[in-house]
Amino acid sequence: MKKRLPTAMIQLLVVLLFVVSLPAATFGQTGTPPDPLKEGIREYQADNYEEAVEFFKQARQAAPDSTTVAFWLGMAYKQQNNFKEAVGPLSDAVTKTPPLKEALVELVDILYRLERFDEAAKWIAVAEKEKIYPAKTAFLKGMILAKQLKYGEAVEAFEKSKSLDKTYTQSAEFQIGLCYMLDRKYTKASDRFRAAVTQDPLSDLGSFARRYQDLVEDRQWIERPLRLTLSALGQYDTNMLTEPKKNDPRYPAIDLRTGKEDSYAMLNTLRMDVVPTLPGGWLFNASYAVTWNLHQNNATSYDIFANTLSVAPGYSFGRVALNLAGNYTHILKRQPVYREYSQSYSVGPMIRILLTEQQNQILELYGGYTDKYYKNHQRTGTPPLDPNEDQTSRGLDSYVSWMWLFQNGAIFNLKYGFSEDRAEGNNWTNRAHRFTVNTIVPIWKGLKLQLGGEVTLQDYLHESSFALFDNKKRSDEIYMGTAGLTWDVNKYLSVLAQYNGTRADSNIFVYDYIRSLYSVGLEFRY
Repeated sequence: MKKRLPTAMIQLLVVLLFVVSLPAATFGQTGTPPDPLKEGIREYQADNYEEAVEFFKQARQAAPDSTTVAFWLGMAYKQQNNFKEAVGPLSDAVTKTPPLKEALVELVDILYRLERFDEAAKWIAVAEKEKIYPAKTAFLKGMILAKQLKYGEAVEAFEKSKSLDKTYTQSAEFQIGLCYMLDRKYTKASDRFRAAVTQDPLSDLGSFARRYQDLVEDRQWIERPLRLTLSALGQYDTNMLTEPKKNDPRYPAIDLRTGKEDSYAMLNTLRMDVVPTLPGGWLFNASYAVTWNLHQNNATSYDIFANTLSVAPGYSFGRVALNLAGNYTHILKRQPVYREYSQSYSVGPMIRILLTEQQNQILELYGGYTDKYYKNHQRTGTPPLDPNEDQTSRGLDSYVSWMWLFQNGAIFNLKYGFSEDRAEGNNWTNRAHRFTVNTIVPIWKGLKLQLGGEVTLQDYLHESSFALFDNKKRSDEIYMGTAGLTWDVNKYLSVLAQYNGTRADSNIFVYDYIRSLYSVGLEFRY
């Protein structure tokens, strides 16, 4: 009779066979439970950051004071772009014992990304004192200073970075170029971007530097401190005299036509703009323009020669800029020789606000005092027969404007304006509300389409002194539309074609008119 194995021994063999059949990873290579720190590092190196975070959390629970575990957890959060969660572990890795110098520069980088610049500057000072990764520390310092708009100090930091470690040269040159560009020092910016390209033309950073170099050259042209513009437009005006659409049927014998209504014309303008680059937040721009409008018909009573001077000093507070805008215009009119026709000036504060971080939406507000003086020469040089027709006035001009700038160069603008003229002659005292919409849309390469419209509601505050008009208080509704094409042949020359249409509806028939103006010409810029 065969002997049987005891039951206890059989059970022991079964357990041993089961244990042997388990994967070795269940207990680790040494037969002990897996180390969560090592497993987390393994997952981190495999780019499995979510799994790595879970292992590092387990390791933190087991060793809450370990700076090594804290560092790895912070780095895993950083790789997930979860910067807020990364701050705590990396701070522990720096402040607990033993502190990790690798964690300090990573903490500075995280604080920079979170725009917590004051905290980052504190740790930068520690890194500089302890001489921890001096080249990288200097580079991060430059990044923080640039964000704080301290471009001169930022450039010094980047220069130090590349002097300490040549591997930072291309990155430092690129960042220095950005600083100079934002500081509107375009020649220096172009030189630095060129240097960044030269370091490694085929790298991604080299490609970026090449694009920024082109951008700087465009900005340098657009923001040149002295700009000259000369335009010459041939025009056809269907109603240069703003003759009424028709006579009042109550007065069929009265013909208000004073000459040939339509005319060919030439409009020539020379403009000079001065926009210097000033230190700090100071702003200044000024312009002077000369306009000469010549007509084929009615030239001896309608040709004009105008001079306009505009000045707007101001200060930028970042996203808000405040200017004091002033404008003066002097007009000579043929009567039949050129004589002074009018002078006008306006002055007032203008506020410009960047509504978005992308700086693509701008709100502008203006309110100013106006003074208009009309010489009112007739051919004899005498003042108007009726003092109520004296247009000399003082008053208010104001507006609020919203502009949206698109990445493809398109522009959309809405504007509301209110004005009041308190004239010497009662017939011209009025209040006006103006509603304007304009858009510019790129069509193809240098070709742009411009569309616009304006509605003016103008109420005159006193009864007309003319019995012919039944002594009414005049009220006008004026509708204007614009459509045009602009072809920028190059940065110096543009070809212009434009149509302007006006329809004025008034409760006094003499001020009712329809007018179309067609313009074609060239614009030269330098």
